[in-house]
Amino acid sequence: MPPRRHLHRALLAALLAVGLGQPLAAETLQLGIMHTNDHHGHVLPFRESGQNNWGGVARRRVAIQRERADTSYQWLLLDAGDVFQGTPISNLLSGFLDLECMNQMGYDAMALGNHEFDFGYEVLRSRMADVHFKLLCANIIDKERGLAVAQPYAIFRRGAYRIGVIGVTTETLPGETHPKVQDHVLAYPGPIVKGLAQYLRGAGCDLVVALTHQGYQRDLAMAREIPELDVIVGGHTHTKLDQPTRVGDVLVTQTNGWGRYLGVLKMVFERPAPGQRFKLASYANKYQPMSPELPEDDGLKAFINEYDQRLRQEMSKVVATATMDFHVEQVRLRENALANLVADALRGQTDSDIGLFNGGNFRAPLAAGEVTAGDLYSVLPFDNFLVRVTLSGARVREMLEYSAQQYGDGGFLQVSGLRVKYRDGALAEVKVGTTEATAVPLDPAKSYRVVMTDFLAIGGDGFPLKEDPYGPGYTGLEQRAAFSQWAAAQRTLTGQVDGRLQVEWVGKPDPGLKD
Repeated sequence: MPPRRHLHRALLAALLAVGLGQPLAAETLQLGIMHTNDHHGHVLPFRESGQNNWGGVARRRVAIQRERADTSYQWLLLDAGDVFQGTPISNLLSGFLDLECMNQMGYDAMALGNHEFDFGYEVLRSRMADVHFKLLCANIIDKERGLAVAQPYAIFRRGAYRIGVIGVTTETLPGETHPKVQDHVLAYPGPIVKGLAQYLRGAGCDLVVALTHQGYQRDLAMAREIPELDVIVGGHTHTKLDQPTRVGDVLVTQTNGWGRYLGVLKMVFERPAPGQRFKLASYANKYQPMSPELPEDDGLKAFINEYDQRLRQEMSKVVATATMDFHVEQVRLRENALANLVADALRGQTDSDIGLFNGGNFRAPLAAGEVTAGDLYSVLPFDNFLVRVTLSGARVREMLEYSAQQYGDGGFLQVSGLRVKYRDGALAEVKVGTTEATAVPLDPAKSYRVVMTDFLAIGGDGFPLKEDPYGPGYTGLEQRAAFSQWAAAQRTLTGQVDGRLQVEWVGKPDPGLKD
């Protein structure tokens, strides 16, 4: 211990420095955030851009451990929602396995996404007991209890500092999950977040993070409207960024989806004196690809394989053979051969005039070769039932006009029995028929039998419908099972883009070309 006179000299030097106007060194906080979003059940590796063995949580766990080895940063591990829904192993276990893997990877917090509600609100509430991390959601309210459906925020201590994290779920939730969820919850927009950010600042948080599942554009708007935030870690739109977007002093980031990447954001914050706000001084970012070259964690891999083996036998049953590769990358932007195949099959099975299916209904591609039950589960992961409703031509047109507004989003419609043209984001022409030669103009006064999922029939994705999904139009056919039966009878699956859905951008740039 140094003599007391040395301490006195150091204190005197510091006081003189202040008196002479010499600034003291700024206080520095180094925070690292690792993050994922829109995992959608991809606990196992998958095929990506023609390459097998991409992603998977066993590989992600190794990547997380490697980043944590940099102890010069205080770390948070966050997920921005939609962990559920997308693969057989996830769906058949109602999200249990996904959450347990997140427990083992050491996540700190997760925002609830719209698909966390897909198995029903009660299932979600029961799953909350399975997690060892914080499930966050400030703006979705349980109607019966009058409280947020999950913890609105959490405060994490990192060294001498306090980091506040606010959970946000898309305010369009009631239209983007199972229709019955509307009976249980209400959604509120952003002002709640601003109030919480101000509260956390007042409660002594050194930094405030919004963990959101609402989409990239909404995140940018939130960054402009709520300068009390430091970082927004987002999801929902599966946006792939080259670098985080800086809006003022707020960084906005997102990592595509399916666990293709691990977002790693290292930030240095500084403040000149205690009591003042930390300001972002610098940052370094990477979106670490979960490519096959990265090793997997043997323990987590073995844990998952125990569950995988139980499902593999059933899911490996061959249903049919695909004669071509079916892609879904632009199913929310263009006519799609796989969507055509499914929509035509389901329209025929229900003896309908028209089939309407939202692009977000189709979740995975099909590779040429044997098609298994598991493959079809991945393509159509939602347990939606088919509803055949009677609509006037005017109502069908209204649906298609709304679809034009959903270009690039899950609500963009894929069709059967129609010939549709959009120009510059608006409905230009619609005919009824399967070929251009035989199609006739849609008659606004005529009634048509229209097949769709119960999700759309009750107004999912915001569509202007409020049909009773279990009323006279209820077919009792679950969409995936119905298509599987049809595919098995066909034995071979082939498809094409036949011009039934034409999208032209003449006087405006195509917004679908933007990431």
